Amino acid sequence: MPLKRECSFRRGRPGHTPKKHPPPNKCKACCRRFTTFLFSHVGLCALVVGYSIMGAFTFRALEAPHEEEQAGQVTEMREEMVKRLWEITYSLNILYKENWTHTVAAEIRQFQSVLISHVRDGYDGKGTSQQWSFSGAFLYSLTVITTIGYGNIAPKTYWGKLVTIVYAIIGIPLMFLYLTNIGDLLAKTFKYIYGWLCDCKPNEDKRRRRHPEHYRVHHIVLHDTTPNTHNSLNPNFPSKFGGPLPDEIKMEALPEEISEEKDYGKQRVNVPVTLCLALITGYICGGAFLFSLWEGWDYLDGAYFCFVTLSTVGFGDLVPGDTVVSDAEGSQQTLVICSFYLLGGMALIAMCFNLVQEEVIRKLRSFGRKLGIIREREDTQA
Repeated sequence: MPLKRECSFRRGRPGHTPKKHPPPNKCKACCRRFTTFLFSHVGLCALVVGYSIMGAFTFRALEAPHEEEQAGQVTEMREEMVKRLWEITYSLNILYKENWTHTVAAEIRQFQSVLISHVRDGYDGKGTSQQWSFSGAFLYSLTVITTIGYGNIAPKTYWGKLVTIVYAIIGIPLMFLYLTNIGDLLAKTFKYIYGWLCDCKPNEDKRRRRHPEHYRVHHIVLHDTTPNTHNSLNPNFPSKFGGPLPDEIKMEALPEEISEEKDYGKQRVNVPVTLCLALITGYICGGAFLFSLWEGWDYLDGAYFCFVTLSTVGFGDLVPGDTVVSDAEGSQQTLVICSFYLLGGMALIAMCFNLVQEEVIRKLRSFGRKLGIIREREDTQA
């Protein structure tokens, strides 16, 4: 007789209740939010700075030996030139101006041609590696990923040029992501501070008037006494209106100033364009004062350099030069501070562009509504 296999199923007991999940831990939620913020804003800033520092070490390792080699060759060539001039003078028993001038001029022309070739290969007139120091390489790495490109310092070796291409391909999108993310964060923070300083919060009367529940009903059509053929509701069902349910309700359109707001309980903060321009102007003027002290420039030259740099034009006619990269104490730290000034300034420019864009879009939409070009539905969908 074949045995019958009975399938056993686990069934819930009559008095069994399902396990309740414990309430979410507030500490874990806070840690999760902090981690998200860290990797979205603070982590992104650290990534850009770390990427620039990595590029500084890489370019210094690739270009500094070549620069020192060029400086050594030019020094040796200069010493040989002096020795050659002495031999020419010593070989002539009687000095004739024409013969001595002709011979020495030929030697100097040859010396000039060789010196120019060394300058094109990266020689800057100094015996030690000054352009490709850590601070100089850090500034170069920032000018690459920010697309400024002064042109006063450039890689001369084969590997330096190849690494620059790869470095720029990765670094430029990373910089754009940094400017977008940090610019949006700074814009929201500045709008909050500006709204708090200007006391832009609406009072209770405005909130009560703007809340959707306080709009009056424009027209109500009640049910007929006969039930509908489809989708009918029980007419005897009590409703909010003290009788049968309404068949159609028409509300008044939202006012223009309310339709622009996403949240009816909060007033939208609009930062003036003039304030954004004042922030940029103040940052440029402050940088002009600092560079005029560090570099010995005129105040106008400092302002010109800051504007050309922050706008990523980067002509290269004025760059942090001999005063910053000299052997004076603290000069290398000053160049690093200059790099962070450029990095922070571009974030400020991105913030101001974000605020100006919102204000211009709001003005254009308002102007379009007045002309009848933009409808309310199109505006809300946009």
